[in-house]
Amino acid sequence: MKKRNSVTQRQIAQQMGVSQTLVSLVLSGSYDVTINHETRQRVLAFAEEMGYVPQAAAKSLVEGLSNHIAMVLVQPHYQVFQDPFIPNILTGISDVIQAKGYRLIVEHINNLNDLSTLRYMLKSGEVAGIVLSNFHWAEPVIAPLIEEGYPIVLLDNVSDERYPSVYIDHLNGVKSAIQHLLRMGHARIGCIPYGPLASMGNRVDTVREALRKGGHPLENRYIRFGEFDPESGYQAMQSLLRESPRVTAVFGMNDMMALGAMRAILDAGLRIPQDVAVIGYDNMRFSPFTNPTLTTIHAPELEQGQLAGKMLVELIHGKVPQTMQIALSTRMIQGRSC
Repeated sequence: MKKRNSVTQRQIAQQMGVSQTLVSLVLSGSYDVTINHETRQRVLAFAEEMGYVPQAAAKSLVEGLSNHIAMVLVQPHYQVFQDPFIPNILTGISDVIQAKGYRLIVEHINNLNDLSTLRYMLKSGEVAGIVLSNFHWAEPVIAPLIEEGYPIVLLDNVSDERYPSVYIDHLNGVKSAIQHLLRMGHARIGCIPYGPLASMGNRVDTVREALRKGGHPLENRYIRFGEFDPESGYQAMQSLLRESPRVTAVFGMNDMMALGAMRAILDAGLRIPQDVAVIGYDNMRFSPFTNPTLTTIHAPELEQGQLAGKMLVELIHGKVPQTMQIALSTRMIQGRSC
């Protein structure tokens, strides 16, 4: 257990020559009062330099262990909860940790300048551990914390085998979707990734490589970016249908956008799959109920959350997980849309 530091907010204020109220507002994370970003960051940096640790809940201070676990989303898409991906993971985590007496909180970090929040959450005892998405954004802060022994489980595939992680092999899933379309004889294949996001670059590159190996390089004019939701998938597909020659198949990088693409194809008077085949990704609950039923790639997000929760609880209690990095495989769900 990490010891509390005796540095107080009053001492910080005296050293900085500012009011204790200002320091208190900044360190409590309050945004009710307008404080310019530069001042806020200066207080946080000074507090860290002095070794200040925020006061945790009374239970944490007495027992030395919080009963809260945080799911931290670093720079999430603004529509992150419209897509069932994150809710599925949260459900999986909750299934495990609630049975062990923990409560789950969700933290958004939209500004990389606020990554110090992660350090405060752990070192103060506010949370017992963290499940983190988008490690590549948070690595400068998270990597040292992992090496110090704080309980953290990543949802990303990372190269350092010392870092606990549970991840889905999405790139292989993307490849299998394209290979399926190629086996069906399609040569002009469109792609609707969500973004454009830097994190989607590897998946688009995987699409390109799979098509190149299949003898049908992906043309940029057959790429349209969506925004997770059916509406953007609909608009992206409308745009793709205006290209000549027209695509004979389209890969939506989530089922929500694939659903919108299907509607656009039907509204254009075309048939699925005879005129344009559609394949999605994630295997959402509605996939078997579309008309025609959606061919998709199953990504085991619920299982990912369950395993991440189990691993984190083990780390919190000082146990070394039997496997530090768990890779989960995807699988094809064959519908009638291809």
